[in-house]
Amino acid sequence: MKIFLNVILLLIFISMAGIPLSAGQESSGTVTISYVLHKIPTIASNQIAVWIEDKDGNYVKTLFATQFTARGGFKKRLQSLPEWIKTSDWENRSQAEIDAVSGATQRAGTNELLWDLTDNTGKTVAAGTYVYKIEGIIYWENRVIWQGKINVGGERNTSIAEATYFPQDANERGILLEQVKAVYSPPR
Repeated sequence: MKIFLNVILLLIFISMAGIPLSAGQESSGTVTISYVLHKIPTIASNQIAVWIEDKDGNYVKTLFATQFTARGGFKKRLQSLPEWIKTSDWENRSQAEIDAVSGATQRAGTNELLWDLTDNTGKTVAAGTYVYKIEGIIYWENRVIWQGKINVGGERNTSIAEATYFPQDANERGILLEQVKAVYSPPR
């Protein structure tokens, strides 16, 4: 009985202190990011990177980047995925990380990527809110960034991302990405 009362008092103290019961807990499950990719038939286009940040904007992990940019093309074409290059500090990433996420330009149509809720070092992230981003090059400096927030840990949930174009009329050059969303699925 004494242990039971101590547990109740501890729970009351935690709730009064405003500390969430899940604070510091590792997450489990997966996040599936899906999007429709269109091919733009011109040079200096079709480059994309998909990455995760924490709610404060700190880099967590890259899930995919087109091979040209990821393997050094950003040094030749400075307009290629500038936000991802800066946020991820890509110039200082290991060859193993570059090899793990870079690939040929994906096929047109619906594509899905799975985030296993680990950071770029392989450590499982804490439960909480994360930001997923996809940056795409439409034509030279014309680009789009899709961004959304997803909660990991707890119940299954879905997030619909929103697009921002740089410059604002970049979408007049073509639509590279659309229907970007993320779904958190807890473990079974």
